[in-house]
Amino acid sequence: MFLKSLKILNRDSIIREITFHKGLNLIVDETPEDLSKTSTGNNVGKTTVLRLVDYCFGGDGKNIYQDTEFKKQPNTFVENFLKENNIIFEIEIVADLEDKTSEIIMIRRNFLQRSQKIQEVNGENITNNNEFDKKLKEVIFKSEVDKPTFRQIISKNIRDEKNKMTNIVKVLSSFASSEVYEALYLFWLGIDTNELDQKQKLSDNKKREENFQKRLKKEGELSLVLQQLTFINSKIEELNQKKNLFVINENYGDDINELNKTKTELNSVSTLLSRLQMRRDLIFESKDELENEHSKIDASQIKQLYERANSLIPNLQVSFEDTIKFHNDLLNEKLKYITKELPELEVSINQTKTRLNAFQRKESLLTMKIKKSGFTEDLELIVVELNKLSEMKGSLEEQKRLWESSIEKLRNIESELKGINEGIISGDDLIQGRITLFNKYFSDLSNQLYGEYYLLSTQKTEKGYDLIVTNIEGNPSTGKKKGQIAAFDFAYMKFADSLDINCLHFVMHDQLENIHDNQLNILVEVANQLNGQYIVPILRDKVPENIDISEFEVISLSQTDKLFRI
Repeated sequence: MFLKSLKILNRDSIIREITFHKGLNLIVDETPEDLSKTSTGNNVGKTTVLRLVDYCFGGDGKNIYQDTEFKKQPNTFVENFLKENNIIFEIEIVADLEDKTSEIIMIRRNFLQRSQKIQEVNGENITNNNEFDKKLKEVIFKSEVDKPTFRQIISKNIRDEKNKMTNIVKVLSSFASSEVYEALYLFWLGIDTNELDQKQKLSDNKKREENFQKRLKKEGELSLVLQQLTFINSKIEELNQKKNLFVINENYGDDINELNKTKTELNSVSTLLSRLQMRRDLIFESKDELENEHSKIDASQIKQLYERANSLIPNLQVSFEDTIKFHNDLLNEKLKYITKELPELEVSINQTKTRLNAFQRKESLLTMKIKKSGFTEDLELIVVELNKLSEMKGSLEEQKRLWESSIEKLRNIESELKGINEGIISGDDLIQGRITLFNKYFSDLSNQLYGEYYLLSTQKTEKGYDLIVTNIEGNPSTGKKKGQIAAFDFAYMKFADSLDINCLHFVMHDQLENIHDNQLNILVEVANQLNGQYIVPILRDKVPENIDISEFEVISLSQTDKLFRI
């Protein structure tokens, strides 16, 4: 699919319309280089074009009016303009730019919420973000598997953030797991990922069970629990034998039967209470652990550090405070989830305690009645000890049940994971063949750009497949790394076409100013030979003199003609 156009609409009137073509597409910033160095904020909006396309593909859109480095100081003027005027963004992607009858997909979004929210795919308004992501994956990639998500798949197509322009394949957030990356990489290679969704779920379940067992270990390992149970059972049997030695008058039969029945019920209720209390304690432990994870970092000191760093590195894009906030928000959501059953659990505990107290009173009354009828103090001591041991037995049996249940769950999870991993490994020849084909294009393009051969290879870990790029010459410079990323993205389009893999035939890269003119010229040449689109914002002053800007320019922006024309 190719990007045909981007429209910015104020209700029914068009504020901007950008039409894209094959090859190089330049978003030109007319701001002189010396002035751009002192400019702040979004400036004229050249990078915003990339972010608008990303927003139409399901991004949160905050970076359109919020600088990534100064998130506490959003451009409220732009934000209010977008919301108060109900600005609508519309993109068209087509299967073939040169065929007017080819498939067209139209995506529209605005910044309003609830009943005023517009989030359309081919005229169908899909306000649920997860369903919107699934719909885009279905119509663009012709896939209905859950993992990877549409947003993950296209993460390399729109490289508008710093991490995407410094990492070739690690283009997701820092929280992405190995299992998430494995599903993404295999999807890129055109390999079935149906089982990988199940693998991610199993890996999450495995982690939960392992954490649960860590909590159980605080009460004792399973072997210790079993030894304690064996000991207590032997003591109960011993005490029962002693109790049976007492000669009981036949007149006490009914009372004895009632007492035994009460003890049985008491043991059952005691076991239930232990189970409920253990569940509550585990929830409180999880709650305390999550609350302790909240960051206590002194944000003011970090702010001073970042201000000093920013004076040395003007393009610093990271806000530590927002990372802390995101982390703490995530922990708060987890807290809500794990504590939601506490009220109901407390009610059950209180009700069970009430029942337990009732049986204890009944047992006490029966014991006293029998004692007054002629039972000895020795028998009373045996009964008290048996009650104590029965309560301990109930608690230990619940621990044993939890241990055995968790061990069985973990065993089943690991068995399923082993089967899935063996299935993936059995397809290793296919994976290696796909990577060999990819490297045919990747090494050729990297050699054209720098006279060096870059290669993609796999690295198998116990969690699955990983992809790495080998750079024989060591760590590249900033400009060379961006050219290396371009070579990778161009190579992927050629690779996908050779295997008829559905893909987006455009890549959008920001921050190309550091690339040397020689490599920039080669990039232009390669991009124009590509069955795809290379869309880049750039300062006019940074375009080599031999490149005819008018041939590739799709929009020109300046201090007097900014993107939104507010």
